Amino acid sequence: MKWVVLEENPKPDEYIAVMVTDENRKLQLQGKASSTFLNEAEAMNRARELRDAFGVKMIRIFHWESHSSPA
Repeated sequence: MKWVVLEENPKPDEYIAVMVTDENRKLQLQGKASSTFLNEAEAMNRARELRDAFGVKMIRIFHWESHSSPA
């Protein structure tokens, strides 16, 4: 799996977005800054850092299969 963490200020949204997809799929993020990780632990550590830095309340995981869930 590939874990993509959006690095930009999420406001007005109150969450850090993390997208999960298979390793071979290319995501087109339309110029958004992001970091890519090959495991959940590293991605979630980065998402927590960004959550604290931007002062938002939660992390939200978006799965390629079109559903999302709070982390």
